[in-house]
Amino acid sequence: MKLLTRPRLTAEEIAAARSAEVRADVDRARQLDALQRERAAADRAEERRAERDRARAEKRRRKALAKARAQRRARRRALASVVRTVGPLLLVNLAAIGGQAAYGFTRTPAAWPVLARLLVAVVYAATVESISLYVNWHAHDALLNDSPSTAAAMRRRAYGIAAVVAVVNYSHFDDEGWTPTPFAVGSGMASLLSPWLWGLHTRRAHDMQLLRQELRDETGATFDRRRKRAFPVRTWRAQRWSIEHSVRDPREAWTGYHAERAARLAALPGGRLRTALAVLRGLDLRAQAAPAEPTPEPVSLDDPDIQACAEVRERMRGIRDRYGAGAARIAAADRDPRRWIDLRAAGCGTSLTRRTSLRTCAALRPLRILRRWKLRSTVRRRMHRMRGPVRRGSTRRRYPASTTRPAATDVRRCRPGRRLGWPRRTTGLWPSTDARRSAGTWRRRRVCTCDREPVEARRRPK
Repeated sequence: MKLLTRPRLTAEEIAAARSAEVRADVDRARQLDALQRERAAADRAEERRAERDRARAEKRRRKALAKARAQRRARRRALASVVRTVGPLLLVNLAAIGGQAAYGFTRTPAAWPVLARLLVAVVYAATVESISLYVNWHAHDALLNDSPSTAAAMRRRAYGIAAVVAVVNYSHFDDEGWTPTPFAVGSGMASLLSPWLWGLHTRRAHDMQLLRQELRDETGATFDRRRKRAFPVRTWRAQRWSIEHSVRDPREAWTGYHAERAARLAALPGGRLRTALAVLRGLDLRAQAAPAEPTPEPVSLDDPDIQACAEVRERMRGIRDRYGAGAARIAAADRDPRRWIDLRAAGCGTSLTRRTSLRTCAALRPLRILRRWKLRSTVRRRMHRMRGPVRRGSTRRRYPASTTRPAATDVRRCRPGRRLGWPRRTTGLWPSTDARRSAGTWRRRRVCTCDREPVEARRRPK
């Protein structure tokens, strides 16, 4: 009986079972929601991928269409360029061929079929007109391959053949006695101008080739028509000058020509009026060559003047050898004051000074100036060391209170002068230099120290 009966559940068990069912339902719903979100995301990604593929395909299609349009446009431009260049030439050739074909059609047997007669006439006309064109094509090929001489020869032959064909074409449609008719003149001119027109195209292509290679010959400067009307002759000459000097700038060409013209006119003797009169008289206007300097005569050693110069030179050399050593000793004594003391002790100081002062003044003056400048600088340095540094603009005394300012009678009486070995004032041998600054230069006055009096005495009012 227990198997047929179900056990009773307690309230806690029932609540736990219900909560488990609720949790299972919530988990199931959450999983379904996540699955739906994943499917929606996958669908959106697939749609985006398909959209990108469609955009790429559309872009490739538009790009292909644009490329095709560009190619068609380029082909049309190329065809238009060819038609614009070759179209008039083909029309001229067709007119010439039409005239020859009409003549051939009238001269074929009338019993032939019309198609055969027309075919024979066209072949005849094309053959006659293509001879000069074939020769002209060889001229075209030679010119583009940098062979101008061959091209010129071929072009002349093509012109000759075209002239013969033009005469033949003219003779088909003229009246009695070579009387011109419009159709005869037109067909003849078409046959004659055909190679010349093809030559124009060839020369243009050759010019463009040279321009790309930067080998095209320049034609000089191009002037404005108003300048040409105002100065026709000078403009023409300035253009010739620019072609000669490879100048493309009109202003530079005009300035350069006028500068050369002014120089040429300045070189002519006597100005324009005199030049015009000389030209009218038939005189020679070329500048007279400067007379050459006379060639000096050969020198002879027997010439009395040359012998006298040699004798004077030998005498001067002997005088220099004789008095050179004495002058060197005098210069050394002039640099060293003690040498003068020795000379005076020997009894020749005063007389030697008087004899040599005038002789050595000019030769030793630079040395004297340099020596005095050095002595003056040395004295200033020694006096600066004794006084101490003094700032510019300072109001303090230049000498300490305990020292006595040296007398201004002579710079050589100061202590630094005695340290340098200068003689005292009582010797009377040495002249001193009174240096005064005036206008940025030094004026030197030679005076004797024994005759000078102190500065204070000279400045004292009398």
